[in-house]
Amino acid sequence: MIKKFKLFLILLVNCSFTAHSQHNNTALIKADSLFMHQKFIQSFDIYDSIYDNQMATPAMLLKMSYIKEGLGDYSSAQYYLNEYYLATNNDLALTKMEELAKEKELLGYETNDLNFIINLYYKHFKWLTLGVLTIALLLFMFFLIQLFKFKSVPPITTFFLASTLIGLTILINFGKSYNKGIITKNNAFVMAAPSAGANVIDVIGKGNKVVIENKTDVWLQIEWKEQKGYIKNNNVRLLTIW
Repeated sequence: MIKKFKLFLILLVNCSFTAHSQHNNTALIKADSLFMHQKFIQSFDIYDSIYDNQMATPAMLLKMSYIKEGLGDYSSAQYYLNEYYLATNNDLALTKMEELAKEKELLGYETNDLNFIINLYYKHFKWLTLGVLTIALLLFMFFLIQLFKFKSVPPITTFFLASTLIGLTILINFGKSYNKGIITKNNAFVMAAPSAGANVIDVIGKGNKVVIENKTDVWLQIEWKEQKGYIKNNNVRLLTIW
């Protein structure tokens, strides 16, 4: 009876997921058709609902960026273009973001050595994780061979195995966090402290990209023009890795 009940639950979950996926596929086909007929606003509304369900496709993100750029909403255009890059690692997206940033005088999209390394890291994240996992498996096999051969725990191998496993755990759980966001409102105040009564460091326009270092209540600690400041979280849309 219990086995049958478990099977029923599994089938129910699978059917629900399949129905949800089919609904999104149908909506995506409709949105793509509207996009092809240049009914951009109607298509974007459907794309946006799919995005909210976390079922976005790279092609969809690119179209959302195109629509927002055409409507003059450059902050949203940069947001979806950045999301597209994180989903595909397509370097052409970086070039487009940089060009758009220069045209609209937006900060945070500069191509420098640090950004190059960060982008390279995210671009090859899966291979990096696979490499560390392979090293961990080899060390574990070597650990077992030494353990059975010498009947004692090998200290050096144990140390490297433990270090690799810790590194792998950190990489899987925290390594893919992307601490950046895009300003979505004009005249967003950057404060010297997480308080409305603190001194104003600067006023940011929408579309600029910032590095987010911490969160305190409704305030985000950011890095802006090589100094730390605080901005209310409702002024920032966080970027996520798909």
